[in-house]
Amino acid sequence: MKIDHSFLKHLEGKILLLGFILLGFYFILLLLCALFYPSYLQQLFSITVTNVIFGRMAGLSIGVASQMDSTFLVAFNFFIESIMVLILYPLFVLSWKKLDFVSYPPLSRYLERSKKKAHKYEPLIKRYGVIGLILFVLTPFAMTGPVVGSFVGFLIGFRHRVTLSVVLVSTLIAIILWIYLIKNFEETLVAYSDRLMVGLLIAAAVLFLWYLLKKTFR
Repeated sequence: MKIDHSFLKHLEGKILLLGFILLGFYFILLLLCALFYPSYLQQLFSITVTNVIFGRMAGLSIGVASQMDSTFLVAFNFFIESIMVLILYPLFVLSWKKLDFVSYPPLSRYLERSKKKAHKYEPLIKRYGVIGLILFVLTPFAMTGPVVGSFVGFLIGFRHRVTLSVVLVSTLIAIILWIYLIKNFEETLVAYSDRLMVGLLIAAAVLFLWYLLKKTFR
């Protein structure tokens, strides 16, 4: 992956830098956890992987099933999703402006697919403005999370500050609501927590293997 450091001249580049700084703090957190609280490392890693691959609900379910403190669970998931937004949103914008600061084929393909998906929701959200974007991020359906929400916010003309503020605040609200709802099924989740973790990690491994095979035989 080649990165042109002139991207810092752009506001998008500064947002991207902030995302990478938070990502660095994330790895420091995992390192400290491995050194001082090794029993929590698997939980944090499992929440991260499932959140990224399967979405917010899956990651939060693991946290609730592991009986993790609710305040920490909210903060950790918000941290993960904020990192995703602050890295992928500026890359999307730079890609849209045809500024090739990052040259990495898989990422380029992801951004191209994201453009098509964001365009799909653009008319609906544009009709309702900020309220539409809030509801989009809160809705628990496929491809309606904060990352795609931030892409749509850019496409309908919101300023970076407005887009990121609305998306991140909506994300925090959604996380709190989902934890409240999931806790209604806490007893069931706790009873099957080990199976849930193993099942989701196996599913993640299968998806990753499928992706590698697809690339190999394309």
